[in-house]
Amino acid sequence: MKRVQSIVIIALSAGLFAAAGPATTRDCAAAPFDPFEQTVSVAAYQSLSSVPAGGTIDLAVVLRMKLHWHVNANKVNDEYLIPTSVAVVAPEGVTVRTVAYPAGVEKKLSFSEKALRLYENEAYIGVRLDVARETEPGERMVTVSVTYQPCDNEKCLAPETKTMEIPVRVSPVSEAIDALHPEIFQHVEFPAAGKHAGPAGGRLGAVVAERGLFFAFLLVFIWGLALNLTPCVYPLIPITVGYFGGQTGGNRKRTFLLASIYVLGMAVMYSSLGLIAALTGSILGAALQNPFVVGIVALVLLLLALSMFGVYEIRVPARLGGVAGTAKQGVIGAFLMGLTVGIVAAPCIGPFVLALLTFVGESGNPALGFSLFFTLAIGLGLPFLFLAVVSGNITRLPRSGEWMDWVKKLFGVVLVAMAIFFLQPHIGDTAYYAVMGLLLIVAGVYLGFLRKTQTAALFFRVFKRFVGIAAPLLGLYLILAPGHIIAKNAPAGGIPWKAFDDALLAGAKEDGRLALIDFSAEWCLPCKELDHRTFSHQEAVDATADIVTLRADLTETASPEVARIRRAYAIKGVPTIVFVDKNGAEREDLRVFGFVDKNEFLDRVRRLKTGN
Repeated sequence: MKRVQSIVIIALSAGLFAAAGPATTRDCAAAPFDPFEQTVSVAAYQSLSSVPAGGTIDLAVVLRMKLHWHVNANKVNDEYLIPTSVAVVAPEGVTVRTVAYPAGVEKKLSFSEKALRLYENEAYIGVRLDVARETEPGERMVTVSVTYQPCDNEKCLAPETKTMEIPVRVSPVSEAIDALHPEIFQHVEFPAAGKHAGPAGGRLGAVVAERGLFFAFLLVFIWGLALNLTPCVYPLIPITVGYFGGQTGGNRKRTFLLASIYVLGMAVMYSSLGLIAALTGSILGAALQNPFVVGIVALVLLLLALSMFGVYEIRVPARLGGVAGTAKQGVIGAFLMGLTVGIVAAPCIGPFVLALLTFVGESGNPALGFSLFFTLAIGLGLPFLFLAVVSGNITRLPRSGEWMDWVKKLFGVVLVAMAIFFLQPHIGDTAYYAVMGLLLIVAGVYLGFLRKTQTAALFFRVFKRFVGIAAPLLGLYLILAPGHIIAKNAPAGGIPWKAFDDALLAGAKEDGRLALIDFSAEWCLPCKELDHRTFSHQEAVDATADIVTLRADLTETASPEVARIRRAYAIKGVPTIVFVDKNGAEREDLRVFGFVDKNEFLDRVRRLKTGN
């Protein structure tokens, strides 16, 4: 089966081990392996000599990497990578307000197919602590644990955790306090007030971080346009524009002016929601770190989706809807109608506004919140402006009918997908890809082919078939792509490895057979790349058919058996491939440390067989 996606190829997951301390490796041209070499040093600094009760103090955790070494950023882009993270245990009276991670750099490694987020040279992580007002003066110990994985361009150390006890002294209010280490804290990027720790926007924020703000604004604008097709909004377009035209006696400029004021009212209403969500982001953002709260949000989205599927109908109270939908004369009337249109359309557009509110609330950025919702309103209002210019063509708009009911169900599918998206961090990637993939397959087949609609509109029929084909294909991609479900859990193809056993190796020697030992680990991405890009080729399978192929799993680094194996074969890290001749002796000149492609691997196998 062809691979539908190339797995992230990086040299970020081979473990280096040594019994006497943290082990590292260097480039081939560098000095011999030194088991006492330290590739990453960790230090902690305080911003103040002491902190009064009710005050705030900052800590800086600084990771300094040796040349050619780096660690993964806090936000990694593959489930196998070990992110750099800081855990803080604060004593009574001291609370952690935020942990601020640097963005890192994006760098393409020698055999990576995409840029990876890394920290190199120096990384400054900030920890902001609040001291309660009732805290008595005295010294408190704050425990800071830093987990990271040092890597170079081809291999990595095993993940490490460094723990530090940092004394924080709570001083009387009358005591003078000195600022410490300004040269360190100038590099720490704490979030603006009101922002919570972590990346803005959680899962949605991660998407924006990868694609950029332009993608976010474009997506929100398209989202606003699409909401015009909902049953709550679409019927309002010709009625509203026709009403404005009736006031102006068919004067297009005047009609366009009233429609613009109407859209401005919509923009003010939605932008205000975005601004409020951003200003209260610390509350919303903190709440959304709680799985229970995320579960409630997902449940609300699912319940709203059921209304889109016609299980029940959500209606605005008649009195409220009557007030909001009352047509009013003039510029002020148009503005007030725009302000209140969200109430009338709430049953259809409310769920999508809720999702955007969640993102904006987590970002804690008022400017971003205002501008994103303003963009949503412009997308939602653009058809009103367009039809105000060509008001004579309003009657040519397709009438509401079965096609709109189809669109409503499509939006229901989108709501279910949003609920699954919110749950991903809490249900794990395997469940996420499984459920999302199945949803897209079932929805695509139903909406594209099984759901009958009586309309002759060519565009709608083409779009319907497009959804019927594209959605299942995307669903299959989510399930089959490397790192997802079936591809992730399927038995490995390629070279048929046997679990490493001394007896099997001894048997190969007795029989005068060649042997190959692959030292690997579950957390080792280059090892997986060897499987997918080197060992999976039929040429590699054929070339090793008459060789005893063994695989030693070094995942459990603390295991006595793993320690014995790595000592016996001087394994500095994974992936390592050892080539053994017919006499049971290793061909040290053929040993592989790190990733090799198919051609190089086959060349070493050939040399093993020929004795060259």
